[in-house]
Amino acid sequence: MGSNARTSTKEKLVIPTLFVMVLLALVILGVFPSSREVDKTRVSIKELQADLQGQKTLLPIYLSLMERQKKALPEGISVNELQPLKIEDLAELPEVFETLARASDLELVSVTPQVRSLQNGREMLRVDARMRGEFLTFNILLNRLNEMQFVESVESLTIDVTDLGQEMSLSAWLAIQ
Repeated sequence: MGSNARTSTKEKLVIPTLFVMVLLALVILGVFPSSREVDKTRVSIKELQADLQGQKTLLPIYLSLMERQKKALPEGISVNELQPLKIEDLAELPEVFETLARASDLELVSVTPQVRSLQNGREMLRVDARMRGEFLTFNILLNRLNEMQFVESVESLTIDVTDLGQEMSLSAWLAIQ
C-alpha cells in the first residue's frame, strides 16, 4: 500500500504540474506577443490622432486657398495653357522676338538664349531680350508676351534711358520640349 500511496501522490502532482506548464506556455506564446501588438496599435492610434488634429488645423487654410483660386483673375492678367516650344524651333526665336517687337512699335536690339539654363535636362530655356522704343509701347509688348503659350514667366524687367532712347531688358523663361 505504501507503494500505491506514493504512486497516487506522484500522479496527483503530475496532472497539476502539466496543467501549470501548459498554462505557462499559453501565456508565454499567446498573451505576451499579443500585448506587444496591442502596444504597437496604441502607438499607431496616437500617431493617427495627431495627424488628424493637424489636418483639422490646416483644413480652414486649405479651403480659403481653394476659394482664392476659384476667384477670377484681375483684368489684364490671363493664364494660358502652357504649350512647349519644340527644340527644332529654337533657331526661329530671334524672328519671333523681332515680330513681337515690330508689332509693338519697338526695335529689337538683341535676343540671347541662356544655354546654361538647359543644364540637367531642364525643359525650360531662359531668354534675355533687349528692345528699344517708347515707354508706353512696352506695355503692349508685355501683353503680347503674356499671350504667348510657350512663355512660362518673365523673370526680370529693366527699363533704361540711353542716348538712343529708352531700352527695355527682359529675361523670360520659355517652356521647351
